[in-house]
Amino acid sequence: MFKIKYLYVMINTTSLICSAFLAVGVLTAGVSMAITGGSVDKALLGTWVPAKAACTSPLKVVVEANKVTFVNGAQRQVYSKLDQCFSCAGRDVQNVIWLSTDAMGDSPFIIQVDTAKKSGMIDFSNDKKLAARFPFGNAPIKRCG
Repeated sequence: MFKIKYLYVMINTTSLICSAFLAVGVLTAGVSMAITGGSVDKALLGTWVPAKAACTSPLKVVVEANKVTFVNGAQRQVYSKLDQCFSCAGRDVQNVIWLSTDAMGDSPFIIQVDTAKKSGMIDFSNDKKLAARFPFGNAPIKRCG
């Protein structure tokens, strides 16, 4: 009788733990979807070039509602699974949005935009090959048009 009760308790405990993990997984998936909202923030949309370059620069990043395209002449790299963060720069920092792939911590890039100054920068520190193909460096970027 004791073993049966113990088994029953173990099954219920395991079931409870599995339910908790499932609930956390569902909540996490919902939060991720809510963060992007299926569309990039309007303040980020458009064509961005190095701040000292003309808007006709062959080096640019085009941010659309559901994708980011890095362009350097004929070279292109498109990312469509995006995530954005409105508080990643710190709780006391206002008007800064980070845009990256849905793997925020391991993303090959992070586009950081100060919406008040309408300027930003691109961090390729997680992908040196991408940085070499699209040499924005640490220079500021500006939105054109």
